[in-house]
Amino acid sequence: MKLKSIKVKNFRCLKDVHISFEPDITVIVGENDSGKSSLVKVIDLAMKNALPDRSDFYAGERCMRWELDFSEESYIFEFTINGDNIDKVIKKTVSWGILSPYLAQKEKINDLSQEEIKSLLAQFGKTTQRRTLDPLRQELSEFLDENKNKIENNCKEEVLIKEKDMPQLLTVPPLDGKTFEDINGFLKDIYLKEAIKNIWSVRVEGTDKKLETIFEENLNMIADEKQKEINQEVLPRIREFLPDVQEILIDIEHQPFDITKTINVTTSFRGVEGQEIQFAKKGDGTKRRTTLALLRHKVEKERGMEQKVFIFDEPDTHLHVKAQRELMEILEQIKQEAQVIITTHSPFILNSIEPSKIRMLCLENGATNVKYLEDNNDVKDLLKSLGIENTHLFFTRKILLVEGESEEIALPILFKKYKKKSLDSELVTLINAHGVDNLAQLAKVLIEFMADIPLMVLVDQDINRDLVIKRRKNTKELLEKLQEERRVDKFEIGYMEFEDAFDTDVIYESVMKYYGDQVKDQWSKEEIEKCREKLKENPHYQFAEALEKLSERKKAEIAKAIANYCDINQIPQDLIALFDAIKPTEDIIPTENINP
Repeated sequence: MKLKSIKVKNFRCLKDVHISFEPDITVIVGENDSGKSSLVKVIDLAMKNALPDRSDFYAGERCMRWELDFSEESYIFEFTINGDNIDKVIKKTVSWGILSPYLAQKEKINDLSQEEIKSLLAQFGKTTQRRTLDPLRQELSEFLDENKNKIENNCKEEVLIKEKDMPQLLTVPPLDGKTFEDINGFLKDIYLKEAIKNIWSVRVEGTDKKLETIFEENLNMIADEKQKEINQEVLPRIREFLPDVQEILIDIEHQPFDITKTINVTTSFRGVEGQEIQFAKKGDGTKRRTTLALLRHKVEKERGMEQKVFIFDEPDTHLHVKAQRELMEILEQIKQEAQVIITTHSPFILNSIEPSKIRMLCLENGATNVKYLEDNNDVKDLLKSLGIENTHLFFTRKILLVEGESEEIALPILFKKYKKKSLDSELVTLINAHGVDNLAQLAKVLIEFMADIPLMVLVDQDINRDLVIKRRKNTKELLEKLQEERRVDKFEIGYMEFEDAFDTDVIYESVMKYYGDQVKDQWSKEEIEKCREKLKENPHYQFAEALEKLSERKKAEIAKAIANYCDINQIPQDLIALFDAIKPTEDIIPTENINP
């Protein structure tokens, strides 16, 4: 069950907010006090079926409403300040059409068990005092007749439901950075809680009944005995002043107690010499790695089971960059089959996510508004608005230098096609040096100032062609020297230039697909081949400039079209070697092994 959206009215700064969530991962960002934690708190309170505080009501308002829309159903929570108390009402949006099979063929009611009938009635806010099967079947039949029009027209309606009939909306509580340092709490709330709470569903040997059923049967037996006793011994006296009373009914409602609230978990490990040491006494790094390992194992073990929603509330606050990277690798696994919602300030996490999956909360006039981002420029502007710039220096894992704009535009697109990951998510900083001579000098400077960061360079093959120019000769010798010292990994592309590395068919078809109605008639495979022949005859021939003249499109536009058009098997081997060096194939999580 995935969370599609939340509508919140009058909770803290969330005066009137509607926010949608992606089915795989949604990142929520914003400045401090913009409403991120308030949004997580709404989900947490709804999950726990708990009340907000009086101070949570927005600016003197006395009514509050939350609507959680899941993939299958919606639940509404309404709160009203009533004197010293807060009244709570729970509603569910129902589609009456799901009862149509029973209305059309009432004999199907006979196939339902006692528990199934009660559950079906409870879905529509109908409580029942009946305890035996035949009266329950009769009550359901009457209920169908009473709501015949709604069922036949498949009406949608908000119906009141009781707290005891609320399903467990989310099974995993929100996780923050501190959670990963509290291994005892992590084990209890994340790893053990579901199993412990399910103890009520354990079947008692010899009875084939659940503990919950046995408990309910005993309560009903008590209710029946006391009801009989009161009607026999007390009702005659009551009739002295209420002569119309025919019977007194007793109904005992119960909700299985969450025994995890009274359980404490302590985790320790035994060393090689037999000594026992509690995890709580280990360093934060060890605790974080342990809880991350437990989370990874939980995800892998429960793969293919019931859909879950994982909520992470600013985990970066207490996780250093390396631990954040480990967390993101786990999130990559989780989002393949579960839903992830994460609030963050981390530029590294932001750079790892597609802009369309980011929601930005902004506080305007004391109330939160939601903005949806569309492209990477929005993300860059967002980082700047949060006071985060020059993130390359702090979060990069590798640096890749390229000669020009064509490579700067095309490489991120091609890398994502080939590796199913973005360069940003791999913490690879791509820098356009604007020329091979600048590239060599920039490489030298970066090595001096960032010696611990692996440096890769991609240059055109034309670096080998023009040794008569002293500057080009010096550039080539500098790169060779840096490469010999194993301080730079150098990769070369194309016959002479980046563009000529691609097949003629790819170049032609890509430009036709994206700019077909804007190119000259002279744009043809034959003309492109003529340009390629001229390049072979004259190493000084400018192949990319010739393509510009043929198509009347700029180099950058041609490069973008090529990158978007070509298939994985059409990516030049020179680039494949570069991409494999950036991220070896064995590092990639095989999506075919992950259940959707």
